[in-house]
Amino acid sequence: MAFLDELKKEAQAIKSQEDNLTQMRAQELTQNFLLMQSKLKMAYLYMVELAKNLNVVSIAANRSYYIDGFGSVDDFRPEKYVVTSDRMSIDQKEFFNVLYLKFTCKSDQAITFDKNGASSIEMERQYLWQSNLKFQCSEFKNAKGTVDRASFTVTNEIPVLVKWSADFEKGNILIFIKNFNGLTAYEYTYDVDEIDTPFMDELAKYLLGKPSRFLDLGRHQQALKERVSIKRPTSDVAYTKLDPGAEARLDNQNEGKKGLFGAIKSLLKGG
Repeated sequence: MAFLDELKKEAQAIKSQEDNLTQMRAQELTQNFLLMQSKLKMAYLYMVELAKNLNVVSIAANRSYYIDGFGSVDDFRPEKYVVTSDRMSIDQKEFFNVLYLKFTCKSDQAITFDKNGASSIEMERQYLWQSNLKFQCSEFKNAKGTVDRASFTVTNEIPVLVKWSADFEKGNILIFIKNFNGLTAYEYTYDVDEIDTPFMDELAKYLLGKPSRFLDLGRHQQALKERVSIKRPTSDVAYTKLDPGAEARLDNQNEGKKGLFGAIKSLLKGG
C-alpha cells in the first residue's frame, strides 16, 4: 500500500497544480476582460460624441470610389453617422461585445452602366453584393432567348462600417473597416494598452480625411509592415492587410468568446 499511497499523493499534487493554473488563467482572463471593457467603453463614448458633432457640422472630406463597370466618382460626401453596440449579459450585468460606427458616403451622380455576357453580368452582381451596394439590374435577351446584356443602376450611397471587437484571451482589440478606402475591407489588430484618447484622435482624423498617424500606430501593424518590406523591398508598403473575409472571421472569433465567459462569470459574480 505504501507505493499506492505515494502514487495517490503524486496524483493529488498534480491535480492541485492544474487547479491552481486553471484558477490563475481564469483570473488573467478576467483582468483582460475588465481592462478591455474599459477600453471599449471609452471608444464607444468617444465615437458617440464624434458622430453627434459630425451630424451637425460636416468637416469630413469628400471621398472617391471606383465602381467596376462605371469608373471613379469623386464627390461622395460622408453623412448620417450612427454609433451602436451589441452587448452581453453576465450575472445580470451588461458588457460591451461589439461596437459599430456606421455612416454613408453619398453622391449626386447617377451611376448607370451596362454589362454584356452572362458571366460578366453575374460577376458584377457578386461584386456589388459583396460591397453591400444596393442596385437594380434590368436584363435583356437576345434573339435566342438568352440574357446577353444587363443594365445596372447602382445606388449613390455607399455604406461605411467601422467595427470594434475584442479577443479577450489574447488581449487584442480588433478594428474592421469596410468601404472606406474604396470598396475594400481592412482588419487592424491592437494590443489593449495601445487604445487611448490619442489613438482615438488619430482614428477620428483618419476617418475625416485629415493628416493622421493612424496607419502607423500599433505593434501589429508595424510588424506587418516590416514583413511586407522584407518580402517586397521595391514595392509600396501596405500598412494594412486587404482581407475581404475579415468580417466573417471576426464573427467566428466572437462565437469563440462564449467559451471564456464561464470562467470569467464565476470571478465576476458578486463583483
